[in-house]
Amino acid sequence: MTISNRPEVLTFLADHYDGGWHPWPFFWIVPLLFWIAVLTVAFLARRRFAGRAGGVGTLRTAFARGEITEDEYRSRLAVLREPDRPAKS
Repeated sequence: MTISNRPEVLTFLADHYDGGWHPWPFFWIVPLLFWIAVLTVAFLARRRFAGRAGGVGTLRTAFARGEITEDEYRSRLAVLREPDRPAKS
């Protein structure tokens, strides 16, 4: 006979079961943290990639308006697309 089949245990469980479902105390914290993480990642990704595309977009607009020549456009685009380098002192 296991402990779950003993009459005292079954009586105790039957007397203390109210039939309701009791959620885990942190039931709302997990989905809230999930959505905060998703929104934070989306915000940071948009901010990071918008900054890079912003410079190229501005350069394209200036070239389309005729404010800079094709040679200037290509040289400035090359500078924008090269990897980050240490600042000159």
